[in-house]
Amino acid sequence: MLPNLKNVQDSSLDKRQIGEITISCYEFEPSNKKSHPIMGVTQGYNCRRKVENRHKSIVLLDAIDHSLRNVIHHFILKQGYKIKKVNVRDMVLNHYKFQAWSEFKAKFRRRVSTYVVDWTKELNPRSNDRTPGLGFSAIEPKDWPSKFCEVYDNGLKDLTRRWFGLKSPNRIHYRMVWQR
Repeated sequence: MLPNLKNVQDSSLDKRQIGEITISCYEFEPSNKKSHPIMGVTQGYNCRRKVENRHKSIVLLDAIDHSLRNVIHHFILKQGYKIKKVNVRDMVLNHYKFQAWSEFKAKFRRRVSTYVVDWTKELNPRSNDRTPGLGFSAIEPKDWPSKFCEVYDNGLKDLTRRWFGLKSPNRIHYRMVWQR
């Protein structure tokens, strides 16, 4: 169950208000899929990298410093506010970053990031925003469907199935509410 964000406030002696919550982010991979999963990404992609690569943040707008200065994934906060890192047992984000090749290829040309403005240009080749081993053109690597698969993780798959799955009359198969 998702935590109530009001309950994330520290009970320690630090009386500063929480102005930003940082949440671990797991990067999910193609999971041996050659096309987009029929039941959607939460049901189709269950293989990810072992460690978190990045994190995402939720920020209280009133807590952002008037300068609007920021560093990657963090804003500078006003005095009186602090950052709280949420434990992965309490909350985690799944980033379906490297999907089936047809999906990934379509996004490859449109993708823009802070450090890689054009993926087809040989600039900043060691950036974490680049796909390891892909290079500068949208040519499918031979091992793409299984690439980056280090851990099988069915956490969100099972949760969304419980919340949004519809069982068939024979109770063996199911479909998601968003499937036609």
